[in-house]
Amino acid sequence: MNAIQRLLLALVFSTLAGTAFAQAPFRAETPVVVTSSGQSLDAFTVKTMLGRAGIANDYNPRLEPSQLGAAKTLIIAFGASVKGFGTAGVTAETELARTRALLKAARERKMAVIGVHVGGSERRKGLSEAFVDLVTPAVDYLVVWDEGNADRYFDKVASDKKIPLTLIPQPMEVGKTLAQAFGR
Repeated sequence: MNAIQRLLLALVFSTLAGTAFAQAPFRAETPVVVTSSGQSLDAFTVKTMLGRAGIANDYNPRLEPSQLGAAKTLIIAFGASVKGFGTAGVTAETELARTRALLKAARERKMAVIGVHVGGSERRKGLSEAFVDLVTPAVDYLVVWDEGNADRYFDKVASDKKIPLTLIPQPMEVGKTLAQAFGR
């Protein structure tokens, strides 16, 4: 094999290795439970798209630590909705406290925690900032609609905390992206 053939072969193998990592930066296990942090409908979107991708999941937008059951993976869709707070009968303070308790319980149980932000720039403003700042650095893997990462906040946190991050071009891609983490 000459030098050019060796170089081409090395290039092919390095490309394949890079592709494999890009498709599966994080591995998660079932059973999985999906919840909200901020009471937006984003968690329902995640639950629905995950189901369409073939990953069975339990969904509870007001999940409490005592309800984690046999789950091995917790998916938290974060971003605040004032309307959602009213409908759920919660306040931002009680929702932040519930989220902190869930994150703590998941850590104690050694569960994988995936943070999902599919609300775009609208779920990055105002009240949502507290939820974004709480959840983002506390997860094992992030899936973010790139429209919500215009300021590169998620890139920075992921880099600083060494959290795998996948940016998706459309919110509806969240299911197939998460399915890859479950080996599908």
